[in-house]
Amino acid sequence: MSATLIVGILPLPPRAEARDLRLALFGCSLLCVLVWMTVSVRSRRVGGVGLDKSIRPARRPSRSLPVLLAVLLPLASGAALVQAVGPDGEQGRWVSEVYAAGGGVHEVPIERVVSEPWPTGVNVNDVDEYAADVVVTLPFDDGSRRTTVRGARTLGVPGEGDTVTVLYAPGRPGLGGRYHDSGFINGGLALLWIWVVAFFVAVFACGLYDRAEVHAARRFRGDVHGVAALVLCLGVLLLLPGAFFQTPTWAGWLLALVSACTPWLALTWVIKRL
Repeated sequence: MSATLIVGILPLPPRAEARDLRLALFGCSLLCVLVWMTVSVRSRRVGGVGLDKSIRPARRPSRSLPVLLAVLLPLASGAALVQAVGPDGEQGRWVSEVYAAGGGVHEVPIERVVSEPWPTGVNVNDVDEYAADVVVTLPFDDGSRRTTVRGARTLGVPGEGDTVTVLYAPGRPGLGGRYHDSGFINGGLALLWIWVVAFFVAVFACGLYDRAEVHAARRFRGDVHGVAALVLCLGVLLLLPGAFFQTPTWAGWLLALVSACTPWLALTWVIKRL
């Protein structure tokens, strides 16, 4: 489950391999949950006392499990929110098609600048960033083609010979190529905020959970953990539209926010019922 959440919170490109990895890890997590439920139910049915065993004093519950819970909960919420970060609408569909066709990001030289460069307002190491429409040659599988890339960004005023990053699929010339924004402003800033908030919530929550209560919740109870599992499944289902279809930006964030709340709702339900 920890590996599933870590992969879920990473900004992986929308390739089929990344989606398959997430689905495989989720399947493993689901299998572990089913094994935990089965073992808990079977252990409850096994009674009896071993008379030949010496009675040991009760040990204080370990602190590791509450700490793990404090880390995994914000990590789960963060992983849900990360799914809403990225291109949406027509741009999102195009990016998905490019990656599905085996495309990627390539550095290509500028052959000609066809528009007046304009400043983007970004400054890196005292150098202003500019954007412009430029002509580049992309080496597709069936031959090289000249393509106009709109809004390509460079540090300093772009000129012939400067390089820009272009996303395209060599095997699908019909898709063309577009400037690839590595995107700290567009997406990286949102990811940074998600990671920072998840980290501080995890640090704060490490001292909140009572050891005895957390360990008491380890044994599965259908009327308690069953409902919590349904709430968590609802959170996963809310993320599926964004994973398999292109949703509007507002819809993607709304579904991700509701999904991010489900781990805390499930925990609240378990605490109130035990």
